[in-house]
Amino acid sequence: MSLELAVDGGQTNLRMALVRDGVAVEITHAGGFAYSAETDLLDSVANAVTEAYEGLGSPAGVRRICLGLTAAPLQPDRRRRLAARIRDRLGDPEVWLGPDMVTAHAGALGGAAGVVTTAGTGVVCLGIAADGGTHQADGHGYLLGDSGSGFSIGRAALRAVLAARDGRGPATALTEAAQDALGDLAGLSQRVYTSPAPVRMVARCTPWVAAVARDGDPVARGIWADAVDSLVATTAAVLARSFPSPARVPVSYAGGLFAMEDLVRRPFADAIRARCPGVEVREPLGNPLDGAVRLLAGLGPYTPLMLTAGSDAHV
Repeated sequence: MSLELAVDGGQTNLRMALVRDGVAVEITHAGGFAYSAETDLLDSVANAVTEAYEGLGSPAGVRRICLGLTAAPLQPDRRRRLAARIRDRLGDPEVWLGPDMVTAHAGALGGAAGVVTTAGTGVVCLGIAADGGTHQADGHGYLLGDSGSGFSIGRAALRAVLAARDGRGPATALTEAAQDALGDLAGLSQRVYTSPAPVRMVARCTPWVAAVARDGDPVARGIWADAVDSLVATTAAVLARSFPSPARVPVSYAGGLFAMEDLVRRPFADAIRARCPGVEVREPLGNPLDGAVRLLAGLGPYTPLMLTAGSDAHV
């Protein structure tokens, strides 16, 4: 019997699947990663992985774990250090570690050439060209990128609320919704800045921003339209770099924002078809956790993007 683990980890949530003989038999959840000056990001990631592992009952005999992480370090040394911490905590399995755009692409397109845009708390887009080359856009984090993300939507809504209170912006129904969700708006900015997880706090505003948009508030509707425009621009950039012609190129998607058919998924599909005629917008084969499970059978075109650590690691 082969026992393995698959992980899809983001800033808001981490999911881990116990995989027995290639099939996910149990799934558990843990908190996401906290970005702060007081917390070592490697510790934050390792703690979330450990929490999920314990949620599965700390199964013994795990031979391999495949992780797609929003917070996968870019520097090789830090990535190796994170892999070592995970191995130490989970009984020394092989560790296959890479960015969540890999597991999202593998889940959505199953290793085939094409482009997958992931939009949740953050945003990243990965293209796998016909020759196996890889191309990425965004994934630059909440300060420098993540255009069209849940965080950017929440931030735009809170900015609109504060601007309306100041008299710098138009009145909006977002104000009442923010009060219902967050309480007294006095000192709101300080509460965000001093939160132990401000990115998560802001990104969790998206459900009420969506509700206000669906009720017709023009400010809220504009925020969602801008988010879709950003996602389309990011996707189009990767398409242009990955394929000489977009004709018949598969484009798919992943992440919680795309669960909103009316505000994101349908407008995104319509806009990317209009901007890049000939693309084939496809419903994803599976989610990013499914992608991590799939990769346990072999990394294929994603090998250059993944670190493999362990005395008998192979791909």
